[in-house]
Amino acid sequence: MSTLSTIIQRLILLAEVELSNLEKLEDHLSIIYEIVCREDSSISSAKAELLGEIWTRLGGNRRELKGHDAHLELLRGIGGYRKQALAHVASALQILRALSDDMEDMRERMMMPDLVGSQIPLEVQINSIQHGLQRLRDSKVLAKEKEEGAMRRVAIVEG
Repeated sequence: MSTLSTIIQRLILLAEVELSNLEKLEDHLSIIYEIVCREDSSISSAKAELLGEIWTRLGGNRRELKGHDAHLELLRGIGGYRKQALAHVASALQILRALSDDMEDMRERMMMPDLVGSQIPLEVQINSIQHGLQRLRDSKVLAKEKEEGAMRRVAIVEG
């Protein structure tokens, strides 16, 4: 049980580090977003100018036009991927913290017979441990639902 607890604590630490890294990335991406907005405007202007040319109307600038469209699509997709990554890591961190709390509760339930001796019947101790396991399973399901909810919210924001 302590090995599992140690592993979970390590995972929490790693998730917190990754969350910190994503927050730094968020700062960098804010700067990039400003550049993207300017670039988007520039590309949109170039595309509008290109569409105004007679050669484009005759189909001669298709490759350049597709290039502008691809650049615009790439620029618009950057923000969505960032939000997805941040939501995923934050959700994983929340799941790991809940799992850690449940593991601690489980450890306390398993150590309870040592503390109170044989005063509590074995059946009650087993029921207590089973209740702890059920809480662990329930928290896992709840955490998964929260993660899916966060991903849906990110998808709605992107859409």
